[in-house]
Formats: sequence, structure tokens, C-alpha cells
Amino acid sequence: MATRHSPTWYSHLGVPLIIIIALNVVEKLPHSMQPDQNEFDNEERYMTTADIIRKRGFPLEVHQAVTEDGYILELHRIPYGRNGLSPNNRSRPVFLQHGLLWNDHAWMMNPTNSSLAFILADHGYDVWMGNSRGNSNSRKHVSLDPEKEEYWNFTWDEMGRFDIPASIDYILNVTGQDKLSAYIGYSLGCTLFFIGAIDKPKLNNQVEMMIGLGPTASIAHLDNFYRYLGMVVKSYHFLVRMTCTTVLHSNDGFSHNLLKLFCDSGRFAANLCVHLLFQIFGYSQSYYVSALNAIIGHYPDGTSIGAAVQFLQHSNSGESFHHFDYGCHENRKRYGTCTPAHYDLSLVTAPVYLMSGDKDPIAPPKDVQWLATKLGNLKSSTEIESPFTHGDFLWSTRATELVYLPIISLLSTSHLTSSV
Repeated sequence: MATRHSPTWYSHLGVPLIIIIALNVVEKLPHSMQPDQNEFDNEERYMTTADIIRKRGFPLEVHQAVTEDGYILELHRIPYGRNGLSPNNRSRPVFLQHGLLWNDHAWMMNPTNSSLAFILADHGYDVWMGNSRGNSNSRKHVSLDPEKEEYWNFTWDEMGRFDIPASIDYILNVTGQDKLSAYIGYSLGCTLFFIGAIDKPKLNNQVEMMIGLGPTASIAHLDNFYRYLGMVVKSYHFLVRMTCTTVLHSNDGFSHNLLKLFCDSGRFAANLCVHLLFQIFGYSQSYYVSALNAIIGHYPDGTSIGAAVQFLQHSNSGESFHHFDYGCHENRKRYGTCTPAHYDLSLVTAPVYLMSGDKDPIAPPKDVQWLATKLGNLKSSTEIESPFTHGDFLWSTRATELVYLPIISLLSTSHLTSSV
């Protein structure tokens, strides 16, 4: 049984290389875009998401769902808002699922009145937030040791096939409801729902609607520096397999602690770390500085090498949505073909509402347009023109106006319709 290795020299290179890329950009930024160091004092970067929920004045329940393959997922429930609305007066639960390398902090990083989880709770919704296998909240298994290689042997395919159905089944069982009011996914959170709905068809009937924010399936038009890594994904995957490195960017890992130390070292470093995020998620024109400061304590929060490699594979395989590519020999054993099997998105029959950004480098308009033509029950696809980036769904000062309140309106309309 192989032991998980700490990330080796080539993994550590990711941090300084990205910083070097960002340096040239930061030096050209106007001073008005560079926040004062005092603005970077944020205690929430050192808190767990559970502690943040309590600090913001909301009730919290911590639950655990067990997947078919034994992974133990931590779910955080905000059963009602600060107005203390009785559970009997609420609509069906809403489930929020974060993206790749995130945890549920993604839904609560902004000021309270501008964070989707808290907005939903204060509007009377029973809010549940998922945490993908492998992040700091869900690094548990009924029999496997997270310090061993076997635990990390998963890709998007397993995350979608097992994590999402297990989470939704658990929520419906606890609440006694037959459907969620909505499944709201961000980035990979959308991808996993599509996989789950294809592999487990009953999932389509367990949600009133699926709302996809910055949805990813095809990422053929990826427009950040990861597209260059996608060009050498086979070599990268071979290298990490040879060294038994199985976990990527663990929140408590050496490279992430090094990054946190750097970001805390001074004003210039703090500014650089903000714009490092922008190199990945797109350059935001308006954002909450406190939110970006807190992110470094929560993102990235670890995933398997397989999940990261599958992302890179999709950036290098044209407009498509497919299973993990193990190479021709293993593909033939698993799928019966030399190339990985494709997911049939027409089998996603739950009502789907997509919201995308016009300047999103991870879910570019062309890829979202491709996705929209493939889904089996698309109700609408809205492109936000602000400009609006991938990160803006989480930290923009305009996210409430452009995304969150429209979601509330959509949920309210659906609730009225279903009550008739």
C-alpha cells in the first residue's frame, strides 16, 4: 500500500511560477487598484467555514453523508436566517456545490448581505452546502486512510457519480422533502451535477431546477495560463504518477503554507496575491477586498491529481465532455474504445438555468454556448455583461445585483408555480 508523498519540487514550482507571471501585471496596475495593507486584516481567513457561519449570526448544523464508495462528506446546513423563520414555513431546501479546489467558503466570503448562502437563508430557504471529497472538510473515509494513495484515486467521474447523489439523498431524507428547491452549482459544481444526472437518472427528478454559475463541461476555449499546462497534460500526469504524488494543493500542504507566508509578508505581496487570483479567475473590476484576503485561508483546498488532470484533459480535447482519459489500453478495458467515453448531456432532463460571464476565462462564452445546445432541458442561458469574470460570481460587489437577487426571483417564481 503506497503512502501519499508530499508534493515534490515540480509541484512547488507552481507557486513561484504563477507569482512571476503575475508580477508583470501588478507592476502596471494603477495605485487605486492596490488596497491598503490594513484592508488585508481579516480574521476569517483563519476560521473554519462552520465558525464563520456562527460568527455571522446564523444557526448551523453539521451533517455527514456517506457515498456508495465510502467517502464521508461534510454538509453544512443553515436551517433558517437571522429572522428566525420557522422551518415549517420554509420552502424546500437549496443545495450549493462549490468548484474545483474550493470548499463551501465560496458561498460566504463576502459581507453577510452580499453572500449567497446568507442571502438565501435570510429569504427563508433551508440552505445546505456541500464539500467535495478530498477538501479539508471532507477528508474522511469509512476504511481508507487519507494519508495513503488509495484514498486519492478519484476523478470527476467518481465525484459526480457518488458525491452529488449521496449529498442530495441525505438532504431529502433529513428534511422529509421529495425535491430540492434548487441545486446551485459553481464551476465544477455544475460539472458534477451533469455527471450525476447522467449516471443516476433519478437525480433529475430530485430537483425543481439546476442553476449553473460559470458552468463548465467543455473547456476547449480556456483562456488563462492553465491552457499551456493542458498542452503537456500527459507528461504532467506521468510525472506525478511516477512519484506517487496524489493530492494537489492541500490547504495544509507545504506549497500552500509557503504561499500564505508570502501573501502576509507585506503590502506588495498582498497585492500580488490578489492579482494572482485574477490570473486564474479573470480580472475583476469590483470586488470585496476582505473577501479576497480571506480566500488564502480556504483556497485552494486540495483535490486529487486525477480531478486536476481531467480538467486539463478537457482543455486539450476540443468541445467535448468525457470521462477520464486513462490512455488507450486502459480506456479499452473501461469504455470499450481507445478514447474516453463521452457523456450524453441530453440525459440531463432536470430544468437547467445557466448564468455565465462575458469575460470568464474558465467558462468562456463559446464553451457555455456549446453546453447550452447539448442539455436535455435548458430553460435559459444568461450571459452577464459587466464585464463579468469567473471569480465575480463569488466576490464581485455587483454579484448580489447581477446574480444572487435574480436567483431569489427565479426560486420565488418556481415556488409560486409549484404551489398552484
